Amino acid sequence: MTSAFLCGESGIIQSTIDNSAAYIQGWLKALKGKDNKGMVIWAAAQAQKATDFILNRKSEEIKEAA
Repeated sequence: MTSAFLCGESGIIQSTIDNSAAYIQGWLKALKGKDNKGMVIWAAAQAQKATDFILNRKSEEIKEAA
């Protein structure tokens, strides 16, 4: 998910974003019907934190942007 977030932030071409979306969809299918719904939310939150770290964002800057 982090790679998809970074592609969106940096304006990477659509085909790369489409590949990331397909990859994420595959994981969602694998988790479907299992007791892992919270895991997807947790993974998305961790991916956002990683994205913010890579882009050197501080939590104060993120709160101001919201």
